[in-house]
Amino acid sequence: MTQRFHDEDGTLQHLADRLAAAYPDVDARIVEATVDEVSRELRGAKLKTFLPILAERKARLALDRYRAARSEGEPEGA
Repeated sequence: MTQRFHDEDGTLQHLADRLAAAYPDVDARIVEATVDEVSRELRGAKLKTFLPILAERKARLALDRYRAARSEGEPEGA
């Protein structure tokens, strides 16, 4: 996991762990990279209260798209 992924209270790590359990067919490195990317996208948000919820929603959408693309036969990483 990248250094920027780690946060003070471990919220993002817990999110990655939950998503890895929810998406066992997706490589954990992809789950972690997705959470890392989402956290970078949301880093500049002014209102921080709902960031964990927003990060989880965005990550789940991205992982659902990844899973759907994989099931349609697209090569991994496309």
